[in-house]
Amino acid sequence: MKRLTIILTMGILSTLFGCGENKSKNINSENPTTQSITKPVENITATKDQLERRAKSEAFCEQKNIPVYKNPNSLFVETDEKVKLRTQDEVVDRALALCYIGLKSEGLEQKDLSQMNNDFGINAKLTPNEKAYVNAEQPSEQQTIDANWRYESLHVLLWALGYVDTLSYPDKMCNVAEDVKIIYELKEQGFRQKAKLRSKKEILDQADLILRLNWACVSARIKGEEAPSGLNSSVVVERHHALNWLINYLNQNWDDVSTDT
Repeated sequence: MKRLTIILTMGILSTLFGCGENKSKNINSENPTTQSITKPVENITATKDQLERRAKSEAFCEQKNIPVYKNPNSLFVETDEKVKLRTQDEVVDRALALCYIGLKSEGLEQKDLSQMNNDFGINAKLTPNEKAYVNAEQPSEQQTIDANWRYESLHVLLWALGYVDTLSYPDKMCNVAEDVKIIYELKEQGFRQKAKLRSKKEILDQADLILRLNWACVSARIKGEEAPSGLNSSVVVERHHALNWLINYLNQNWDDVSTDT
């Protein structure tokens, strides 16, 4: 389940003791937050931007031999005019919180977690679900698994803040060691100051693409098939969660973000 095999020489961490790149939710199962429910069919009169975005995403899918959704009047991300992105400070705070709960899921000692909380002001950044996990005397296995998967959402937020150049094809998990190192090398002030939130267009492009990749994964699962073209459906749904939060999908808070397809 744990993924860190890195020695950090910064701050509170000396050694993080993971066990390789083999993390999975439920030890050997898929991410249980992956949804098999699709949202009701809409009848949207799409804008030029929505159509262009969809066409770009579908071209990517066709290149990768990923099935595409055929209804031309449904399954769109919201229009550019209606989307109000999360602020840069909100994204920074969320990234720091996700890093913290990920490290807790790795089994980082409480004294080191407490030091990170002090250094990064974590408590004020946690959601109700995260606080329940952090404050539990004996977190459930599922709470730990869920927290560990949030590294994939952290990776998306690091991309959105300009720390990751591109979001690679979601067929494998992110490099946790590299992502955590970014935060620990910069400390909170440096991490916040160096961040530069990407444009609405870039984020909406990724939100549209992940919507279609998740649709393909859900469609395959309903049919009892493997996710197409090597997609890791658990990585896909975590990215979808983070991107929907970034674009304020249905104005949902982090704990409540849905990944409808």
